[in-house]
Amino acid sequence: MATPSASPAAYSFSSAPKAVTARKYREPGEVSAGLYRSVKETCITWDKRVHRGNTYSMYTQNAIKEAIESAQQTIKPPRKRPKPKEKSIFDMPLPEHERVAVDLTKHLVAQEAPLKVEEVELQTDEFLDEPPPAPYQPQRTGIDASTQVEDGELFDFDREVEPILDVLVMKTLEQSIMEVEEEHELSTMHNFKDEWYERQRKMMAAWHEQVEEEWVRWREKEAALAQQRAQKQREAEVLLKIQAVHAAKAHLASIVPNAAEDLRELAFPDDRGLSIQRHFLPSLFQKVQQEVASLSRARQQIDIIAAEGLSRQQQAWQEGLEAQRAKSAEVQKLRLEEMQIRRGKIRILIDDGTGNPVPVGPIQLSSADAIEQLQDRVFTWLKENEPRIAEGWPHGVVLRLGGEPVQRTSQLFEAKPGQISMGPQDPPPPEEPEEPEEVEEEAGAQEAVQ
Repeated sequence: MATPSASPAAYSFSSAPKAVTARKYREPGEVSAGLYRSVKETCITWDKRVHRGNTYSMYTQNAIKEAIESAQQTIKPPRKRPKPKEKSIFDMPLPEHERVAVDLTKHLVAQEAPLKVEEVELQTDEFLDEPPPAPYQPQRTGIDASTQVEDGELFDFDREVEPILDVLVMKTLEQSIMEVEEEHELSTMHNFKDEWYERQRKMMAAWHEQVEEEWVRWREKEAALAQQRAQKQREAEVLLKIQAVHAAKAHLASIVPNAAEDLRELAFPDDRGLSIQRHFLPSLFQKVQQEVASLSRARQQIDIIAAEGLSRQQQAWQEGLEAQRAKSAEVQKLRLEEMQIRRGKIRILIDDGTGNPVPVGPIQLSSADAIEQLQDRVFTWLKENEPRIAEGWPHGVVLRLGGEPVQRTSQLFEAKPGQISMGPQDPPPPEEPEEPEEVEEEAGAQEAVQ
């Protein structure tokens, strides 16, 4: 016999059955024409979605057109602002009208009695009581079985009732187990909730303690700062008072001698000192100023002479340094050119006919090349890079070493920078006209015939 197993969603909420409500009775009468829709609404050929296609693109295009038209309408040419009329010197202000006092009391006083408005107090009804929740009805977990014993059938109650008893017992046990589990789960949830609230309360209490400690520390810090500020202010005030006392004492100490000296000078003047101050000192100051002026002029002349000498010396040193640099650069250039010659790269300077040197090369050479091949290579380079010079030398070029024509290519590897030169090749000698052999043969044949 199969034992019914507990479903995971065995008992879920389900609403109680309700009776079907009857429709409201209406008197039979004339049906209004508004209940029937028009032909355009019932006929599919009048539907815009069928006749015109998708309405999304139509509305989008219309929106774009409307936006463009509204933008074109909103953009208007700027209006020219009228220039303010300039005030003429001949304009005279118009005479102002005399203000007439008018009694406005009758307009400020209400002529009619205020309307009486009845006030009635209203009170809304209290909220209705919440209806009681629907009774809990567990969901069925299996299929109900029914048994009908017909007349004439053999029926053993003790044996036939065992499956039913098993189902009832299993259902009861299952229901009781689920109720116990539900109570255990609810108690666990309540315990967890209580523990969570307790943790939150402890956390809040700890936070309040930290806040209070922080407030205490802040108040202590502010009190210490205020005490230090007050002490600094008192020290500054005491220092100012001490300075004022010292300044007053110093001022009073010099007043009495100065007053006595002033009285002595006024009552008993020193004629000798006055004469020295009025007659001798001005002439002495004038001579000293002249001497100082002459010394400053002499110093300026010495500075000018020294500056000119230093400038000449610096210019000579600069010229010598530039000459040394140019010489070093020339030596480096000759050394590099000699190194390139040893490696088989030659450069030749020729005159283009206007006095300006034109560099030719670099041209790669080899000891295995004949001198004629090298000269042809140089002439080919002239044709490609300096066609104007090549046109003036139609018969080719001749390489020279120290003014003498080069016989072998190996001689160029031993040349010094500047020794290699070239010039136009001499034209070939004109060829002598040869007598045709046919004429001689005919003449010999005629002599033989004679």
